[in-house]
Amino acid sequence: MDIQASHALLKICLKATTIWIFSMLLAIPEAVFSDLRYFYDKGTNKTFISCTPYPHTNELHPKIQSMASFLIFYVIPLSVISVYYYFIAKKLIRSAYSLPVEGTIQVRKQVCHV
Repeated sequence: MDIQASHALLKICLKATTIWIFSMLLAIPEAVFSDLRYFYDKGTNKTFISCTPYPHTNELHPKIQSMASFLIFYVIPLSVISVYYYFIAKKLIRSAYSLPVEGTIQVRKQVCHV
């Protein structure tokens, strides 16, 4: 039993590591193409630097970047999670029907044979 448990733990750790590495690979373009912008505030007479996720060279790039981020970081994960919740709920409903409860024929048979 201990060998199987440690094997399962190893598989879980490898999956988690793979997910983290894949996430880091997906973040590389964001790090490479980020742009430092200087902003001047007239009220305080100070300049501050802000990191923007995309360069402001043309109009189309920020729109594509924003839409891709919305799809990748919100819509797709929400869809995947919804599908998994649907399957979990379906499994729970099926397992609830097979539970013996008071007043069913299965319980009566068990009580009579004991």
